[in-house]
Amino acid sequence: MEYMTDMSDNVEREDTGNGSYIVIPEYVTEIEDGAFAKDKSLKKIDLNNVRRIGAHAFQECTNLEAVIMSNVTEIGQGAFEFCRSLRSITFENITSVGDEAFMNCSMLDIPEIPRSLTQVGAGAFSHTAVRSVDLHWLDEIPASLLSYCTSLTDADIVGAKVIGNDAFAGCRALSEVRLGELEKIGKGAFQKCDAFELVRLPDTLRYIGDDAFSVIRGGLIIPGSVSHIGKDCLGPVDRKKDITIYRSSLYEFRNYFRDDRTDPYEDEHFYLWESSIDVTVTDENTGETTGFLPLFSDLEQDMRKSLTEAFRTDNTFDYSFLDETLFAGLKWNQRCKDRLAVMRLKHPFGLTESAHVEYITYLEKHLRRIVRRAVRDRDVDMLVFLCDIGLIGKENITDVIDHSISMTASECTAFLLERQSELGCIDDPLFDEL
Repeated sequence: MEYMTDMSDNVEREDTGNGSYIVIPEYVTEIEDGAFAKDKSLKKIDLNNVRRIGAHAFQECTNLEAVIMSNVTEIGQGAFEFCRSLRSITFENITSVGDEAFMNCSMLDIPEIPRSLTQVGAGAFSHTAVRSVDLHWLDEIPASLLSYCTSLTDADIVGAKVIGNDAFAGCRALSEVRLGELEKIGKGAFQKCDAFELVRLPDTLRYIGDDAFSVIRGGLIIPGSVSHIGKDCLGPVDRKKDITIYRSSLYEFRNYFRDDRTDPYEDEHFYLWESSIDVTVTDENTGETTGFLPLFSDLEQDMRKSLTEAFRTDNTFDYSFLDETLFAGLKWNQRCKDRLAVMRLKHPFGLTESAHVEYITYLEKHLRRIVRRAVRDRDVDMLVFLCDIGLIGKENITDVIDHSISMTASECTAFLLERQSELGCIDDPLFDEL
């Protein structure tokens, strides 16, 4: 028998002092759509023998705190949406939960979801207080299922082949996700999950959607199985990152770079920040490195177009883009230009002799500024590189040491003194003391 909407005022209610408590009669097996919607007096309800809860049945019952539904198997769309006081639910035999069923139940935690649940709708538990979730038996995590559950810390979804769009978006406390033989990660699936640092991707993965992740571990490997790489899928452009990608997927990687600038008047100087992405290209058969791309992910429109065109359909890259177009286009951003020059000399894949000379000439011209910045940043690796290519040598190393001492950059000073000794040009009486 259905429990009709116009009977909601005829049930027997027990006044609890600040709300009512209802026990649904035993003969009722279904709560009709919208039956108790916006009932502000309802505080607790025991659904007794009810098997199905209709769509929006308790929507916006803002004072409802507890629901006992031990026999319910089906919960309709939006059934408890915006029940902001709901803290406790009891369901043991649930098999189906509709779209947005508990969305915006901001105080609701569900310690354990029964394994009987096999059908769950988009956004069903979105914006709730769920702290831990085990859904390892589901083969698909629906769109927005747990989005903006800001208390959620861990999730077990090892059975999932697909993670839907925005499934965990905004779960800022989420730090652990157990993945299995995953094939598709939808758009924004882990966007704004700042505590979740992606360490590895499964070898079964084929698709990564736009804005999929916020944070990745340095050296992340994109599996060769991936045939779709979404825009900005490895996190915001203001975070430096380095990845390894198989050569067979290199052409597809051109899609990573955004092409959706919306403000035509936005000053291009806000682009080409210091953010960058270092891409190591590996041969899937030999494991050998076949390329290294020091790139920027926040390019202005014309530069981005040239970059995407440099990814060739045969999974090779046109390095002349780096040495001619990109280097020349970094006129105002010296720090980015310094970095590009250094990284191209360190990793000279496809580097022509003329480009090599241009980079060396550039570094010579700006050596004093580059050295001072390296000392200020305690960047010993940069000093090692400048020494190794002969730009810091007998004629200027003493001046560099003096500056390093004045900046109390002990790590830099120690290295420079050691290199000075190797060059056989020690004339500083303080050397022994230091």
